[in-house]
Amino acid sequence: MASGARAYALTLLTLQALPCGCVAAVYQARPTVVEVELLEAKGPHCRFFGHRPGRVVRLGEADPLWDGTAGGGEPRV
Repeated sequence: MASGARAYALTLLTLQALPCGCVAAVYQARPTVVEVELLEAKGPHCRFFGHRPGRVVRLGEADPLWDGTAGGGEPRV
């Protein structure tokens, strides 16, 4: 690790199965309140080019109302 770099522990908060078969996960970077949403697994029949395991989907502060979907029940990724 580079000098001055800080390591953060990721705590799994939730997993969300997407309609395409992929699995998204939300982690919290401890000791901060920053959440990392990433694609955890690509479904075997998924045709979305952007769905790659390990791809960060969202990075930001915790949203206490997050339910895994954007307004209208559509997945965010």
